Amino acid sequence: MTQPNIIISSQDLHRLETMLEHQHTQTATMQHLENELARAEVVEPDQVPTNVVSMNSRVSLTIAPSTQSVEIALVYPHDFTGDKSQVNILAPVGAAILGLAEGQSIEWPQPDGQLMKIKIEKVIYQPEREGKYL
Repeated sequence: MTQPNIIISSQDLHRLETMLEHQHTQTATMQHLENELARAEVVEPDQVPTNVVSMNSRVSLTIAPSTQSVEIALVYPHDFTGDKSQVNILAPVGAAILGLAEGQSIEWPQPDGQLMKIKIEKVIYQPEREGKYL
């Protein structure tokens, strides 16, 4: 399974590594996320391409076999409210989409061992694109 190239900001990398270090239990998704962080191209926040999924981005994506797009916001666990339009970075879909660009797809393991295929249709909102580096 060939994985697409991913790009993340140094700020997101630092925050995610700190978050993962403070988790009391390690899930399979967390391990996959750590692997993704290790292989990512890391750039400064103002250098993140405008079509790449970063933390707090809002994106339109499809999860095969569905061809129906869904819109979600990628959030940190402490920002997750349970709203259906949010996806926690520690959820399989959340960990899978970080760093992907519009048009890219990735196969990602689900907790049941099956692979899901996710495609980024559009990055609707990206904080870095708006000059928000908080």
